[in-house]
Amino acid sequence: MINPAEPVPTYVHIDSFQFKPNAFVYPQPLTLSHHIVAVWAYYENNLIGEFDLPVTFPVLTDGSNTGKLELYPAVDIDGQNNTVDMYPFYQPDTSYAVATQPGKTFTYEPSTSYYSTVKPYYIANYGTFPLSKLVNVIGVPISQIKTDSLSFEGGAGQIYMNNPGDSSVDSSTSFVVSTGAAYIEFNYKCDVPFTVGVQSNLSTAISSTPYYLAGILPSSTWQKFYLNLTAFITTYPGSSYNLYINTELPAGQATGKVLLQNVQLITF
Repeated sequence: MINPAEPVPTYVHIDSFQFKPNAFVYPQPLTLSHHIVAVWAYYENNLIGEFDLPVTFPVLTDGSNTGKLELYPAVDIDGQNNTVDMYPFYQPDTSYAVATQPGKTFTYEPSTSYYSTVKPYYIANYGTFPLSKLVNVIGVPISQIKTDSLSFEGGAGQIYMNNPGDSSVDSSTSFVVSTGAAYIEFNYKCDVPFTVGVQSNLSTAISSTPYYLAGILPSSTWQKFYLNLTAFITTYPGSSYNLYINTELPAGQATGKVLLQNVQLITF
């Protein structure tokens, strides 16, 4: 009663998730790019915790030889590292059984892939696929780059500005979003900031103004962005939607560019 025995946990170390392609074929190809930053860990259906990667976390086993560990991949929502959540379209890894060895650390690489029930729709692609592209509304037009050294997955769309006051607003063709979880994913690389917006089309003649939902800072390396549309389509239901990309050359900067790749809508 004064000094009760304390169980010694077994430890599990995870560096990152392995992302696997799906065995089934979609009407349109799915990107293999990802940015999994955290893991939700469960032991025998009981939550252990949410951890940033890489991590070493304790598992208090139930005394049996092995117990099932469930590992759910998590991402930055809307690019905010203080808003991390399980990504609804990535499958958890449920194949690891933790051996009960108090004090010992096991290293494990979980794997994930898209659920087989996801429905991808390409909003814009600049690779080898004959798919849709963002269309310039005003300002500097977007161009296609196929040079591998400048692309992440086979090609990119580029907004290049080289005159004071240059700006660009680009929009997609209309796409339909069903109710439920909905995200837009894309890869980007840029030396100027840009914003991402969505427009709700109430009918063929009536549309809302674009609502800019996220701002993105310059990045010298390719990054993955997950834009959550779930709350927006609930608040602004429409028969269809348009994606908007808005950028301008900052004062005092001679040139600026935004590269985009694999802009796709993901729903169930």
